[in-house]
Amino acid sequence: MAERNLDQEQNTVEKPNEGQPIPIKLKTKNEEPIRVTDKRFWVQPENESNRGETSFSLKPSYVEELEKKLSDSQKRLDELIAAYRALKVDTAAETQKARERIQNEYNKRLVQARADVARKFINVLENLDRALTATQESKNFESLLEGVKLIRNQFNTALSDLGLEEIKVKGEPFNPEIAEAVQTAEVENEAEDNLVLEVISKGYRINDTLVRPAQVKVGVSKAPIPESAAS
Repeated sequence: MAERNLDQEQNTVEKPNEGQPIPIKLKTKNEEPIRVTDKRFWVQPENESNRGETSFSLKPSYVEELEKKLSDSQKRLDELIAAYRALKVDTAAETQKARERIQNEYNKRLVQARADVARKFINVLENLDRALTATQESKNFESLLEGVKLIRNQFNTALSDLGLEEIKVKGEPFNPEIAEAVQTAEVENEAEDNLVLEVISKGYRINDTLVRPAQVKVGVSKAPIPESAAS
C-alpha cells in the first residue's frame, strides 16, 4: 500500500496557484514519441526551397501577372530582333546579287555597243586596205583619189548611223558652249563682230551631248579711234 501511494505521488505534479494534481502519462519503452510540427512560416528552417516558396507566395497576384507579361514581351522582342537580323542579312545578300546582275547586264550591253561600233568601221578599214593595194599595183593617182573619196563617204555614213552630226557654226554668233575661239581677226564691218569667220576644226554632237567642240576663228570689231587722237 505504501508503494502504491509512492507511485501515485511520482505520477502527479501540482500546478502552481491551483494546487490540483495533473496526471502525466509517462511513455513506455515501445511507445513512439509525439512529433509536433509548427507550420508558421517564420519558424520554418531557412533552406533554399522554403525561401523560394515563401518569397513566391508573398508576391501579389498582379505582380506575378506583370512579370509574366514582361517575360513574354521580352521573348517576343528577342524573336523580332532575330527575325530582323535574318531579314537584314537576306536583304543585303539580295541587294548584292541585284547589283551584280545589273553590273553584268551593263557590261554585256557595253561590249555589245562596242561591237556594233567596231562592225561599222570594219568595212571602212577593209576598203582603205583595198585602195592602198590597188594604188600600189596600178600607180594611178586618180584611182587612189577616187578610193579615198569613197572611203571618206563610207566613214561619214558609219558615223551618221551612230547619231553623230556636225555642228554648223560658220557665220553664226560665237557660242562658247559648243565652240572654242582659238583665233581672232579684226573686222571693219561691225555686223561681223563676234561672228565665227572660219572653222578650223569641226565640232560634233550626238543628240544633245557634245562630243567635241568646234575650234573656230572669231571676228572682232576694230575699236573706234578717239577724235582727240585723230586730230
